[in-house]
Amino acid sequence: MAKSYEIEVEASEAPVLNKMLSEPEPYESSMADVKILENEVFPINEAFQRVFGMDKEFKLNAIKLAVGSNYNDYVTVAQEDLIRFDVKPTLNGLDKFIKENKESILGFLDCEYISEEGNVIYLNCSKKNVSEKIYSIKLMILASMQQRGFFLQQEHKYYGLQLYIIIESRKANDAKLLEFLKELDIDWELIFFRRKLAIHDWTEIECEKDSENLKSYLRAKFETLNYFDVNNIIRLIVKNQLPFKVAVKMASLLYQMKNERATKIQDRLYQDKAYQEEQNQQDEYSITLKKAEIAAAANLACAYLGIQKKINFDRDISENDILKYQEELTNI
Repeated sequence: MAKSYEIEVEASEAPVLNKMLSEPEPYESSMADVKILENEVFPINEAFQRVFGMDKEFKLNAIKLAVGSNYNDYVTVAQEDLIRFDVKPTLNGLDKFIKENKESILGFLDCEYISEEGNVIYLNCSKKNVSEKIYSIKLMILASMQQRGFFLQQEHKYYGLQLYIIIESRKANDAKLLEFLKELDIDWELIFFRRKLAIHDWTEIECEKDSENLKSYLRAKFETLNYFDVNNIIRLIVKNQLPFKVAVKMASLLYQMKNERATKIQDRLYQDKAYQEEQNQQDEYSITLKKAEIAAAANLACAYLGIQKKINFDRDISENDILKYQEELTNI
C-alpha cells in the first residue's frame, strides 16, 4: 500500500528507552492514514461476512488510533480502550466507531514491534473456527524493516505498509474459501499455481544442497523404502552428482516395484500354505533392495528425464542383473 497512502513518520524515544527496556523499540513513530482501514480493511470484512455469515466477526487483537485535533495534539485509543467506550472489539465495532468520530480520528499508529522479525504491527485481527474446513483467517497490516530497501527502490519512499490475509485451512480448494477469494477479486488459480511452484523449487534447492534433507524427504514420501534403500539411493546420487528429480524418480520406481511385489505375495498367500509359512518370517517391505535394482532405477530415471550421463556403479553389480531389473521396472 506504499503507492496509494501516505505515512507520517517521526523520531521516537527509542534511543533513551532501549537503554532501560529488555525488549527494543523501533527508532521511529509512525501514523497511517485512516483511509487504509476504510478502503482496504473494512471491504474485506464485508466480503467475509457475505460469504461466511453476518454472525462471523473478526476479533480486534491490536490497533492504536490517534484521536485529536492535529498531528501535534492527540491521544491514543487502543483496542482495550474501545471497550470502555462501549465499542465492541471487532472490525464491525471499529468501523462504527470511526464513522461516528471521523472528524477527530487522525489515523492509526504502530502498536506492536516484533524485534525478532523486524516487523512493526499496525493492525491485527482474526477469526478462529471460521468453518468446518477453515481453522482461522487473520488480517494484518505491518511494516517490515527488511522491505525498506524495496520501497526505496520501487516507490522512492522510506516507509510502506503491507496488508496480509493469512488463511489456515484444512483444504486448499474449499468451496467457501474460493468464494471468499473471488469476493476479493483475487486470482486464486494463479496463487495456487505460484505456491505449488514455490514449494517445489524450495524443496529441490534444499535437497540438492544437503543430502540429509534429501534422505528425510525420500523417507517421508516413500514409506515402503527402508533406511538402507534410501541410503543406497542417495549414495548413488551423490557419487554421480545427479539432480533431485532423478532421486525422486528412482524412489518412485522402486516404491512401485515394492508395492507390486507385495501385492503378488498377498495373492500367493491365499493359494500356497507352504509359501505363506515362508513369508511369515519376513516382510516384503522390510527387505532391502539389491544394488542392481537401484542401478536399474537410476538408468530408467535418467532415460525418462532425458538426462544423458554415464552412471558409475559399484564393480560388484552385474550388468545382466541391471538389465533384468530394468525390464521388471519397465513393466510395472
